[in-house]
Amino acid sequence: MLTCRDVGQLLQDYVEGALEAPVRQRLDEHLADCPGCLAFIKTYKHTIAISKDLRCKDIPPELQRKLRSFIKDKLGQPDA
Repeated sequence: MLTCRDVGQLLQDYVEGALEAPVRQRLDEHLADCPGCLAFIKTYKHTIAISKDLRCKDIPPELQRKLRSFIKDKLGQPDA
């Protein structure tokens, strides 16, 4: 029996279709009985789908600057 924590750990492989059949079947059984995990996976899939269509030019300039600054800060790089 899989737990909700297991679902989180298997999420990427599940969405990519990379799970072995027995593990995928157990995960599907868990999802049938766990609305929270099912909603989580649907949100994860939706996030992937919409982010594939997102282009840099769709992001407002101010948000682009803030995002670049945040990433540089996290990577330890000075702002240019």
